[in-house]
Amino acid sequence: MSASELSKTHYAELITASNEHLMGGELPWLTSVREKAGEAFAGEGFPTPREEEWRYTNVSALEKNQFSLATQAGTVDADFLKQVLLDDCHHLVFVDGFYQAELSSLADLPEGVIVSALSDGLAAHEELIKSLLDSVIEAPDRGFINFNTALFSDGALIAIDENTNVDKPIQLAFIASSAAALSLSNVRNLIVAKAGSKASIIETFDACESNCYLSNVVSEVVVEPNANLQHSRVQEESSAAYHIAGVYTRLERNAIFAQYNYTFGASLSRAEIHANLGEAADCRLDGLYVGQDRQHMDNHTRVNHAQPHAISNESYKGVLADRSRGVFQGRIIVAEDAQKTDAKMSNRNLLLSDRAEADSKPQLEIYADDVKCAHGVTVGQLDEKAIFYLRSRGADEQTAKNMLTFAFANEMVEHISFKPLQMRVLDALLLRFPQAGMKKEWL
Repeated sequence: MSASELSKTHYAELITASNEHLMGGELPWLTSVREKAGEAFAGEGFPTPREEEWRYTNVSALEKNQFSLATQAGTVDADFLKQVLLDDCHHLVFVDGFYQAELSSLADLPEGVIVSALSDGLAAHEELIKSLLDSVIEAPDRGFINFNTALFSDGALIAIDENTNVDKPIQLAFIASSAAALSLSNVRNLIVAKAGSKASIIETFDACESNCYLSNVVSEVVVEPNANLQHSRVQEESSAAYHIAGVYTRLERNAIFAQYNYTFGASLSRAEIHANLGEAADCRLDGLYVGQDRQHMDNHTRVNHAQPHAISNESYKGVLADRSRGVFQGRIIVAEDAQKTDAKMSNRNLLLSDRAEADSKPQLEIYADDVKCAHGVTVGQLDEKAIFYLRSRGADEQTAKNMLTFAFANEMVEHISFKPLQMRVLDALLLRFPQAGMKKEWL
């Protein structure tokens, strides 16, 4: 039996054995959803490079580790937690996939706003959870999605009431404890911004130690008419971990959605960001991935212009050193009835090593005739003329290279309007590359 078959068998058996012990096991409708997803996974398993959507990312290394489902949360040091939690936020904290009420802070939320763990919200908000779960995802490949649906241990439920403005961002902090070695964490987040509301959600992913584990996260997001939602992700998992994530969004009429995706951690990571746009919706997708050593970072975006007059702007940048590999697959689909669409996509990559690799595959599928669509891709190294110019002004060679590298990446960091998050991303950026002669205040 091959490693892939062994892995599929192991996880299929894990799903079967875990069903009755998972959150909501007493609810027939949720058990049915889980069983259906488990059966689908048992038949398909994880995706392979033979599938077009996964041609650049091979998860066979992940399959060699037969991860076990975490049964309880480990402990987190107070000093580490202080570094993870952002100032001036509401906090929902999960450790090893389990909600930690004593580490969370949800005071002073506006009336009518729901922010809770799924495990706490099932009793009071069962119908809302039932209506949202698996309602947004439209993906041809559902291997990891089915895996998540069958085994998610917990997650966040966020519902912003109509015409409500949540002044402070809501941080969902996911932490892998020192006990997470060879464990599996499945988390499901359900988010809805109701008509006319405005809010900001920040997902952060951190590890206490450099353990090998699998983090599989799915976030389903609904942005109702005239709502404005900002969603950010900062992934700083263990350098030995695997991180698979998906953000699946439905934008209704005149909805505004901005998604910022910052990838620094994990040995192998994949982030799928999908958005389905209604009439006159406005969608921005920005991302920065920074790789070193042998990291593999895959960013897969899909923007579906289903209705007319919608706007989408997409910009991803990669900085790749050593033998790291960055993958960007961006797809824009314009439906036949989606006239007056305005869609732009850009992917720029900076290679800091002759052994680093960037794979970029932009795709446009246009079935309407009155549209404006454009895409651009660049892969290159530092400009020798620019290095020479900085050296002529007194900088040594390494400092000149650092200044140009950070200037390239900082364009994406400047898109962050929330200062505590911007400083967090800058710190992560400065940790990844030589800093001789660099000062944080320059960025």
